[in-house]
Amino acid sequence: MKVSKQFILNIIAIFSFILYGIGIYFYVTILHEDWGNVAVDLAIETVGPLVGVLLIIAIGSIILLFTYYVHRLRHTNVFLCWFWIFSLYQCAINTFLQIAGLPDEPINQFFKILFPTFWYPAKELVFMVIALILTYFWVKKLSEENNFKKVDYLLIAFAAFILVGGTVVSQLFLMN
Repeated sequence: MKVSKQFILNIIAIFSFILYGIGIYFYVTILHEDWGNVAVDLAIETVGPLVGVLLIIAIGSIILLFTYYVHRLRHTNVFLCWFWIFSLYQCAINTFLQIAGLPDEPINQFFKILFPTFWYPAKELVFMVIALILTYFWVKKLSEENNFKKVDYLLIAFAAFILVGGTVVSQLFLMN
């Protein structure tokens, strides 16, 4: 059985959710801090840290696999993979640095200097632009269907809107 490059990209993205979940679990159980994301905090408050984290990992993985297996969503899947790879690995690394007592959040600190009051959405927007660029090149160079249709642009824009919207909501309600 031949495994596609896009499936491997999905596995890498799913692993980012696993590391993100481990980081969240350690952060809330060892450091006794709130995570600072509306969806994550709601899951943890509702069903506890372990089940809440497993729920977040499962939801992210299901979204990725659903968009992978629904052919019309394949380009959106590539975008989501790239976005979550950057965003979630960065979050996990920050958490592991914090738990180890090392200087943490090098990327966050950069954005906090540039955008002191709205650093989190600004960072996610940069990750989104990088994900969009990588998606474009992925589709053009590695995809079997190497062109975008209008619906692809709309679906990716919708996914981007949801991701940025969630980030803005988290920033407004949970962060300083």
